[in-house]
Amino acid sequence: MSKSKVRNAKKKLVTLLISSFFVSGAAWADDDCTDPVSEWQPREQLRQIIEDQGWKVNRIKVDDGCYEVKGVDRKGNLIKATFSPASLKIRELKIKFAMSGDASDYLALGTPTHSENNPQKNKQKNKPKVTID
Repeated sequence: MSKSKVRNAKKKLVTLLISSFFVSGAAWADDDCTDPVSEWQPREQLRQIIEDQGWKVNRIKVDDGCYEVKGVDRKGNLIKATFSPASLKIRELKIKFAMSGDASDYLALGTPTHSENNPQKNKQKNKPKVTID
């Protein structure tokens, strides 16, 4: 292979790598919450909602602009959930089930409990992600 072909191949490889970093960065940005801080609900309100579901909260922290919750559900399954800080709606849920665990406890999470008469308001732009191990 000639030197010019090697240089061109290297240039193409470098261009491809650089573009992939930009594209992957844009994909990661979609997971961030963009709620204005002035509209955030208090963490204690989220804690109360979660504890009313029977979960034991180990930690609530802010990660990428979202509330991230780690804890244990009422059946002893480990949970990690991400919530929108303004609406307190669930965005992502990861569950590590114990041997006898199932998903039935999680099917109602993130369902709006108000404005049920207006179907336009109930449409979610970003559907929650669920990972079950």
